[in-house]
Parts: sequence; structure tokens; C-alpha cells
Amino acid sequence: MAIIDLYHYARSEDLDTISDEGIKVGSKFFMFDVASRNNAAYLWRYPDEDVMGYDENPRYVLLRAKIDTAKIKIAPMDLISAAYVNHIGRGQPKNPDIAAKLIAAYEKSQVPLYEYEHGKFRTPEVLVEGGVDADDIAVVKQPESQGRGEGNRRAYQSKFAEHMIRLLGIQKTQMKLNELTEAAVNRGAAVRVAKHDDATAYLETYMILETGEFFTIEKED
Repeated sequence: MAIIDLYHYARSEDLDTISDEGIKVGSKFFMFDVASRNNAAYLWRYPDEDVMGYDENPRYVLLRAKIDTAKIKIAPMDLISAAYVNHIGRGQPKNPDIAAKLIAAYEKSQVPLYEYEHGKFRTPEVLVEGGVDADDIAVVKQPESQGRGEGNRRAYQSKFAEHMIRLLGIQKTQMKLNELTEAAVNRGAAVRVAKHDDATAYLETYMILETGEFFTIEKED
């Protein structure tokens, strides 16, 4: 059994409840039925991997949790965000078929902690099965930012750009992921399935038609 530190942001007014009951399962943000999320709490590997803006919100407090790695799966949060806007029709028409495909990809993509590679997902959320016991939680009084979240997002963009270059059969190019995505759309190789956002960027998620893969890019205002 290996125990590691994970991180979670909570509202200050919820600390008394958490000190009694721990971090409960279920999402207060993406509220719809996803099997792997229904019995999980959501944490981060590092404080600055948070993309919800809680790290800059004075109403929120950073918590450190001691977690058995056997209870952990790493999942691509961007896919569940893209599924949610298709599910509720936020900013675009409802599309239950695309939502179901995104959820299936989200479930299939999850990996144990030791299999996660830097940049595999743009936003790697940690699912902790069964929630977190109160005795395993402590408040972090002086959080430190180490740039790991931004570094992971840059690595994701680089890795998927390489994947797109192979998909498009381009030999040499200085094109970035957004430019490659535009080229793929123009060739009919990819299609946008969601416009969504987090605290770091406006986002668009695309599907590669040949493989059924999904990927997310950051857009300018």
C-alpha cells in the first residue's frame, strides 16, 4: 500500500463539515450521471493543477489529503466538461449522442496513478473512490505554486501536436496545435464537438473522425 498527498480546495464555511465528515463523493459542478464519478471525490495531484480558479479565490482553502494509491484513477476532466455542455445545451444545442461518446471516452481513458505520463491529459483530475476520511485531511496554510499545472498543459499541447502532425501526414512544420486543428477541420479529418471553458482558458474540444479520439485546445478571447 502506497500513500501519497493529494489536494482539494474547499470553501471556508465548509471546513467544519469536512473535519467531521471528510470529503464526500459527488460533484457540485458537473451534476449528471457518470458511473466512475458517482462514487468518487475529486482532487488534484498538485495545488496548481486546479483549473477552477479556486486557488485565487479567498473564499477557498487548500486541503492536503493522505490517500492510498489503490483508490485513485487519473481522468481527463476536459472530456467531462465537454460532455456536460452537450448534456445541458450550454452555449450550443443539446447533443446526447456526443455527450455519451465523450463520457465513454472519459471512462475508457482513466488510468491508475503510476500509469499517468506527463501531459497525457490537459487537465488530469484525480478520482478517489469512496471519498476521503476526515482523519486524512489537513489544511495547507502556505500553499506554494510550482508551475506544474501549466507545465502539464504545455506538455499536452506538444504531445497532441505531434499526434496531429502524424495524422495529417506533414513532414516538417512549425505549426502549433491550434493551427494543426484548423488544418484537420479543413481537411474533414476533425470536427468540433464542444465549446467550454475553465479558469485558465476558453476551450474547444474536437473529435478525430478516423479514430474517434477527442482532444481539447485553448482558444484566444
